[in-house]
Amino acid sequence: MGSNEDIMHDFVRRELKRLYPSVDGWQIKKAPRAGADPGFSISRRLLGRFEGSQVLVSFDRKVTGETVKALKEMAASNPIAGVASPRLILMVPQGAEAAGIPPEVQILPMQSFGFDGKELVWLKRRAQVSEKTTAKSA
Repeated sequence: MGSNEDIMHDFVRRELKRLYPSVDGWQIKKAPRAGADPGFSISRRLLGRFEGSQVLVSFDRKVTGETVKALKEMAASNPIAGVASPRLILMVPQGAEAAGIPPEVQILPMQSFGFDGKELVWLKRRAQVSEKTTAKSA
C-alpha cells in the first residue's frame, strides 16, 4: 500500500511530465538523494546539443537556504551527461515563502498543491469541493 507522500510525489511527477513531455524528447529520471523530498534530473538532446535541469521538490511552507543547499548537492552528485550547467529548479506548493533564494535557482509553483493559510492542501480537491457546494446552492 502506498503512503500519502507516494501519492503526492506521483502528482508532482505528472506535473513534470506535462511541463517536459517525452514527445519533445524530455527524459525524467528520479535523482538518488538521501533526503525525504524527491529530486529529478530532466534532460533531452535537441539539434545536437544537450539541455537539462535538476529539480528538487519541497512541500515545506518556507524554502530555506538548506533546501537550496540540498538542490545544489543533488546537482553536483548527479550530473546530467552533456550538460555543463543545468538549470536548478525548486518545485514548491503555491503560496510557499521563497524569499532570499539565489537568482540561479528558479522557483516552480506546483499546480496540484498549495497553502491555504498554514495548511497544505490538494488544490484540485479544493476546487472540486467548491464546485459541488456551488452546484448544490444553485
